[in-house]
Amino acid sequence: MTRKIKTLGLFLFITAGQVVYGQTTFNYQKNFKTILEKTKDPNDKLAYEKLLKRFTSNDTSLTDFEVLALLIGFTDKPEYKPYNYLSKEREIYSLNGEGKFQEALDSANIFLQKHPVSQQAIIEKSYSYYKLDNKDSADFYRYQFRRIMQAMDFSGDGKYNPIFALGPADGQNYIQKYLAAKVGLMGSGRDKNGNFLDMLEAIYKDSTSEKLYFIIQHATNKMFSEEELKMFDRKDKKK
Repeated sequence: MTRKIKTLGLFLFITAGQVVYGQTTFNYQKNFKTILEKTKDPNDKLAYEKLLKRFTSNDTSLTDFEVLALLIGFTDKPEYKPYNYLSKEREIYSLNGEGKFQEALDSANIFLQKHPVSQQAIIEKSYSYYKLDNKDSADFYRYQFRRIMQAMDFSGDGKYNPIFALGPADGQNYIQKYLAAKVGLMGSGRDKNGNFLDMLEAIYKDSTSEKLYFIIQHATNKMFSEEELKMFDRKDKKK
């Protein structure tokens, strides 16, 4: 089994394109900075606020590329500190696990005000609504989570072209909730351009497995110095 077999479906369209609004391929090294600049321009079709408004209203005309551009745009926001707010995402997850569904929902609502594309908070919000017998709202936020997963899927094959992830836990969500697989061995490394990667093993129900690469250079830029990243590299080489 490979990652091309999905539980949530494949992306929807095939057209030719460069860094344009109907783009169907993404290369982090070539496209990330260009797309990021477009999201900063309020007059551009990829302006962050425009995309966010469409995303939060569940605009079904949003393409996977546009959702990916939204995620890229968020990396420039002051609230984007993925290693800092990881504990808050886990707290929301734990509240649901303890059956405190209203508390989890309230916490997710507050968190999402400043972190509107946190996939963990979104899916936990969906689950809270589900357990509180609000199916329509549960479906609404499950759809948002699925769109982020599809945007990650669009961004790379996980092999020759790493998959874009906003934070250090997103690759695990992708494997568990999108590929319906288990996470096996975990590690980190660099791509040929020196970009930092999470390396995760996906173990499928038929016992086959594969290693997938998730690019998180933008996340590590927010948290670690270059010397700290080199220290991680040395540790991984010793394993």
